[in-house]
Amino acid sequence: MGAHVSTQPTLRSLEPLLTAESKRLLQIDLERVSLENIQTCILVANLCVAHANPSSEFLFFRTAIAMMQLMETRTTQANDNAVSHELRIRIWWALFAADSWCSSSLGLPRQMKDWPRPARLPMDERLFADMNIDEPLNDPKGPCKSPGLWAHMATLIELFSPIQELNWRAANSEGLQPDQIEQDTDRLARLLDHWEIALPHDLQLTESNLIEHSERGTGGIFMGLHLGFHHYAVLLFYQYLDTRSMLSTRARQFATRCKHHALSYSTWLARGRQQSGCEAVYPTVAHMATVSSSVLLHTLLFGEENELPQSRHCLGANFEALLELEEYWPIVRTMVRIPFP
Repeated sequence: MGAHVSTQPTLRSLEPLLTAESKRLLQIDLERVSLENIQTCILVANLCVAHANPSSEFLFFRTAIAMMQLMETRTTQANDNAVSHELRIRIWWALFAADSWCSSSLGLPRQMKDWPRPARLPMDERLFADMNIDEPLNDPKGPCKSPGLWAHMATLIELFSPIQELNWRAANSEGLQPDQIEQDTDRLARLLDHWEIALPHDLQLTESNLIEHSERGTGGIFMGLHLGFHHYAVLLFYQYLDTRSMLSTRARQFATRCKHHALSYSTWLARGRQQSGCEAVYPTVAHMATVSSSVLLHTLLFGEENELPQSRHCLGANFEALLELEEYWPIVRTMVRIPFP
C-alpha cells in the first residue's frame, strides 16, 4: 500500500511487483483463519479498488467476511484480551462498511446485512491507542462508555444501504408512487439529520474541531466521517435534481438540500487538503468527489444566477483534488474521464 503513495519514484515503480507478491503470500496462507489474514484481505481488496478490479475486490472482501464469520467474532474468544477484543470490533465494522459499498457497486446482495451487531461500538481512538497490550478484558458485553469516531462511522454506515435501496426501487419503478418515494426520502433525511445533531460537540464539523483532530492524529478519520455524511445525503436527494421530480414543495426542498451537501462536501474536502493530518486520500474520496461534481455541474447548467460563482469555485476545487488523487490511484483516471452518479 505504501508504494502507491510514496514520493520516491523508485519505490512507486515497485507497486505492481509488491501487489502481486502480496496476493501470492496471502493465497498461500489463505486457509489460516486469523485476524491478521482478515486484515490482509482488506488491504489487498483495497489495492484491487485502486486498480479498478471490482471482481477481485469483491472476492477478497468476501473471503475476509467468511473468515470473520468462522471466527465468531461477535462472541468473546478464550484468548481475548482488551486489545484483541476491541480490534475484532473495529475489523467487524470495517467489513460491514466494505460489504455495503462493494455489494452496492456490483448490484449484489449484502452478506452482513442481517448479522447480529457486535455487543458494543468501537471505543475512542485515543483510549484504544493508549491500551496496554496485556490489558485484561473485564466486561466484553458492556456498552461502550467512550465511543469514538469509528463508532459514529458505524452508525452512519447503517444508513447507506437503505438510501441505496430506495434509489434502486425508485429507478426501477418498483411500484412506488412519487408521494411514497418522497415519504421514504423524508424519513431517511430525518435519520441523517438526527445522526448529525446527536454527534458529541467535539465531533461536530467545525473549524476548531478540524484543527483539534489534526493535532490529535485523528484528522483523517474525522474528515472521512463527515465527507461520508455529506455524500450519503447527496445520494439520498440526487434524484430530485431532475426537474420532472420537482413538482411538489418538498421535492424542491430535497433538490436544494442535494446542492447544499454537494457544496459542503467540496468545501470541506478542500479545507482538509489544506490542514496537515486531515487529508483524505483513499480512492473512495475520488468517487464521492465525482458525485459532488456532477451536482455542481448541474447547478452551473440549470441553476440560478446567484448559485453559479460558488458552484464554479467548488467544481474547480474538486477537480484539483481529483488530479492529486489520480497520482496515487489509477482508478481515478477513469472517474475523471467518465463521471458517474
